[in-house]
Amino acid sequence: MIYQSMSGDAAEGEATFTMDGSSLTNKNGDVFFVNNTVASINLTDADIVNEDADGVFMRLAAAGWGNEGSNGGHVTLTAADQDINGDIVVDEVSELNMYLTADSTLTGAVNTDNTGAVYVEIESGSKWVLTGDSYVTALTCDADAIDLNGHTLYVDGVSYEAGTTSTGTAIEFTLPTGGGMGGAPDGGMGPGGGEPPAKPGE
Repeated sequence: MIYQSMSGDAAEGEATFTMDGSSLTNKNGDVFFVNNTVASINLTDADIVNEDADGVFMRLAAAGWGNEGSNGGHVTLTAADQDINGDIVVDEVSELNMYLTADSTLTGAVNTDNTGAVYVEIESGSKWVLTGDSYVTALTCDADAIDLNGHTLYVDGVSYEAGTTSTGTAIEFTLPTGGGMGGAPDGGMGPGGGEPPAKPGE
């Protein structure tokens, strides 16, 4: 979990999480759950395994902290030489900028409920293989970057046509001040006071 607990023990700012050539096995819940903060997540050639069939790869959503209506996750995800397997959930108060670079592959669905704002940029040589209908606000990619795999990708409400290029604009995040969202000095991880919210669905 990467979040701001609002307990006073975390400075305002951007949280960060970086993995480079290491491994992570998730036993319970989602691999990443970001709430009530702006965060940068950087993954390079990391071996990530999710052993919870009900958990997603990444969930950006309101939970137990922050002000209602502005306590989602606001994430820049950058993958390099990285295989990502699993869905990405973005709720109505959350935002995602995702960059697939250096021969990375995402196999999963993104924003299936069409609730949050999502920008996806796929560098030449990288690929997104859909496992379900997905919704993004904007998309930048080459003609061969997306494998619809029998599903539909909607870009700003319009169905994406396989084999076409696209050019979009990333989302600009705003770091709130005066008691708003922010990352802990150690990167925003850890309890930070209080109990974390329950696993989604419980």
